[in-house]
Amino acid sequence: MNAKQLFLATSLIALTSTAAFAADTTPAPKTRAEVLAELQEARANGEEIGMEGYSWYPAQKAALVKANAETRLAAEKANAEKVAAKAQKTQQN
Repeated sequence: MNAKQLFLATSLIALTSTAAFAADTTPAPKTRAEVLAELQEARANGEEIGMEGYSWYPAQKAALVKANAETRLAAEKANAEKVAAKAQKTQQN
């Protein structure tokens, strides 16, 4: 009887310890929408995209940030002009 109890206790300890290791700790994969949102946010912040092994010099990074800001301002200006033209056309009709 003593051997049976020892075997049962050992078996229970082994089963509970392997169950702790079997827990899934991997994070859930990101959805396509989440990845695209992160990419758009990074571009808006002027961060370099891709080429993780490439080291950016401060002057290059500043030029990239400036170019991104100029592109964003040009797009906003073009959009504002388009909206103004559409509003003016609507008023004429």
